[in-house]
Amino acid sequence: MGRLAVLSLFVASTAFASENQLKPLRIAVPVNGHIHPAICVSCSGTIVVTYGRVNHVDLRITRSLDGGITWSEPVPFVHTVKKTYYPGSLTTLSDGRLLHCWNRWDTPVTQKEPRSVLYSLSDDDGVSWGDPQPFPRDPEVTTVIRHPITELKSRQWLVSLWDRTFVFDPATSKATPFGDGRLHGLIPIVQTPKGTFVSGAGIRSTDNGKTWQTIEGFPDIKTQGWRHEMVCLKNGWLLASEILGPGFGGERIRHRLSYDDGQTWDGVFEYYNPGRPINGRACPRTVQLDDETTGVVFYDIDKDQEGGPGLFFLRIPIASLAAR
Repeated sequence: MGRLAVLSLFVASTAFASENQLKPLRIAVPVNGHIHPAICVSCSGTIVVTYGRVNHVDLRITRSLDGGITWSEPVPFVHTVKKTYYPGSLTTLSDGRLLHCWNRWDTPVTQKEPRSVLYSLSDDDGVSWGDPQPFPRDPEVTTVIRHPITELKSRQWLVSLWDRTFVFDPATSKATPFGDGRLHGLIPIVQTPKGTFVSGAGIRSTDNGKTWQTIEGFPDIKTQGWRHEMVCLKNGWLLASEILGPGFGGERIRHRLSYDDGQTWDGVFEYYNPGRPINGRACPRTVQLDDETTGVVFYDIDKDQEGGPGLFFLRIPIASLAAR
């Protein structure tokens, strides 16, 4: 089929939609394992999502050309066909290219440690992808990526991996320490329009990472940081997703928001509460679609829910995220 039929109700993002009006849209049917989606939106507005359909052996990619209302039939990501992988991240670069990072075991058809991180670039909104390139690494150490890179003004990339945090120059393939050289771990690091760096470790820096200050009341995204997220909207608001409740999947997902450059986190917006435990690890990932709307992708593989296991996409009006 050319475009995947909508299996759930989609509620268009009116500026003042209430939380209970938001209905997730099923965009794919994953099978099992580390589904862990990634998402980005291109400069032309195409939304690209990757996810694991079958644990470590079937990484899929799907695209939407209409703001997430309809989606293409998911297809295998070309560089992981017949190779084991662990899901990674997607980033839209300032020059319009899309950057896909993923994790690969050194022995391509097994899952024997250690792992390395590869990246590939697309200049046609995710239709095709360039040859995979490796990030520098210690061959004796397992490394993992799960969060989007942060592109710096120099067009270098700030990369936060399991085992190290560094600045990567794609022109030379060289890596240098970031800021004071500390390890942030497998958590997101974002830069605000004011130039402030905010780390998922609950710290912020106003001097390019040379010194850091603790953020009181910061969302708990460091615990199991591979499944939580943090992004910066164009208006400067910072948004983090928290999974609440027992177990890996929890029972509900909410956004925590900062309206003051990451100093305080008073905003709360719950966007998924199925009234039962979420099956799977959810792993929400959010992007800004336009000046009025964000989009979040996550998964819930509860086989007893209506329609069965699903990878879901949800449009959220930015007006709904404002301080209350």
